[in-house]
Amino acid sequence: MAQDKIVEGYRSEMKKYPPRFGVKAGPGIANLTVDNAGTVNDKRAIPAGHAAIYLDMPLLPVLSIQAGVQLGNKGSKFTVGDPESANYTEVSTAPIYVEIPVNAVIKIPLVNKVKLFAGAGPYLACGVAGKNKLEGKLLGVSFSDNNSIEYNSHNNSSSFNSDLKRFDAGLNFLAGVEISHFTLNANYGYGLTNIKSGSDNNDSKYANRVASLSVGLIF
Repeated sequence: MAQDKIVEGYRSEMKKYPPRFGVKAGPGIANLTVDNAGTVNDKRAIPAGHAAIYLDMPLLPVLSIQAGVQLGNKGSKFTVGDPESANYTEVSTAPIYVEIPVNAVIKIPLVNKVKLFAGAGPYLACGVAGKNKLEGKLLGVSFSDNNSIEYNSHNNSSSFNSDLKRFDAGLNFLAGVEISHFTLNANYGYGLTNIKSGSDNNDSKYANRVASLSVGLIF
């Protein structure tokens, strides 16, 4: 039957495109969008990094699903008050997440095993560690502190970054080039979840944003 021939032809063609295993890592820049944060005077991005493993599963010669596990940090730096004055506080929060992205990736073959690719998809993430760094001045006297993030806890010292929710979710966007077993890509993570816990009784809303570059190998 015609349908059987189509299925058999598809299976025969896709044998040329077996699933492949990939690893990648690289630097990035993390920031938070912040709403209703009260007295925050300044907010800046912080350095970020990540490492990931993933499985590339072709559905068509030009379309794959990539699913994997990634470890990386996100966060931001906040300043309350004027750093040139006798009273200010600067807080840097850098939560570390285990993230599970699932991306649909279109690959455009060029020449000599070179492919351009672009894709997008959702991610889920779980906070597993991280640091809150606090420094500033009170009446001209310097102070500092450095604590591990305690998710959904009341014990962190700054209301500007304490009580983070453990779970995050959002969207990934990626584009790059694949040269035989070598990959180079840019990635942007757009958080859709408010990661600020309501346990400190305010309406602050934080959402993760991360731009990163990756180099890797795919086998």
